[in-house]
Amino acid sequence: MLLMSWLYRKNRIGHLADTLIPAADHIAEELQDLLQWLMGAPAGLKMNRALDQVLGRFFLYHIHLWISYIHLMSPFIEMILWYVGLSACLGLTVALCILSDIIALLTFHIYCFYVYGARLYCLKIYGLSSLWRLFRGKKWNVLRQRVDSCSYDLDQLFIGTLLFTILLFLLPTTALYYLVFTLLRLLVVIVQGLIHLLVDLIDSLPLYSILLRLCRSYRLAAGVKFRVLEQQDGKPLRLLMQINPLSYGSVVQTYRLPTYSCYPKDSWASLCKKLFLGELIYPWKHKGEKQD
Repeated sequence: MLLMSWLYRKNRIGHLADTLIPAADHIAEELQDLLQWLMGAPAGLKMNRALDQVLGRFFLYHIHLWISYIHLMSPFIEMILWYVGLSACLGLTVALCILSDIIALLTFHIYCFYVYGARLYCLKIYGLSSLWRLFRGKKWNVLRQRVDSCSYDLDQLFIGTLLFTILLFLLPTTALYYLVFTLLRLLVVIVQGLIHLLVDLIDSLPLYSILLRLCRSYRLAAGVKFRVLEQQDGKPLRLLMQINPLSYGSVVQTYRLPTYSCYPKDSWASLCKKLFLGELIYPWKHKGEKQD
């Protein structure tokens, strides 16, 4: 409710909508400058001129489409934000999840760049590995899922050598584009991952138990202790029983609700291997979800 009151006071949603379009234009200009830098001689690296120009113009055209789409949606952004702000009445976690979805929509072009670069880089990596087996007289057996020996004739070796040379000399240009767009994609994924971790923390935090421990600590007992009030010969022993309340750490650990963890499903070594091979990664998926 505090978030809703802050958003709808002093027309902050209108100001947010007015700053959203210039921010998207600024990000698009930064991406265009980055692509222009990659189309030149980035860091003094000598790239394949033809492939560099084709990839650069391809991504520049996508940025142009993205800018046109944003400006086409600009008259409706304030209305969309107005209705999104109403979702805060359903809970802070709902508003945070919608914020994560908005970030995903606003950075969809970066995701497309990452997919294009990863697919092209992965194709060349697997092509080089397959041709490398050809030089060693090996081939991949699809039926038995293993590498077997194979004899090749002179024409096959010549074509394989030609293709291997072409792919090897085109790999640095593709790898540079893949590296840049992968870093941008990982930056977006980290931001979304932090939001998901915050949602996970809010969903699992036992707020009622913490408030109960704060207001009525005797309701959550960790045990009892006795203290001697009066001890006289010939009279009954008088004891005072006191309740030991649970500590706040024990309250959180004991009454924390089960959640769907947002931590990476694969190990960090597996994620690094996928990044090196150019396979698409989705590191912030919930447990039980299948990867594409």
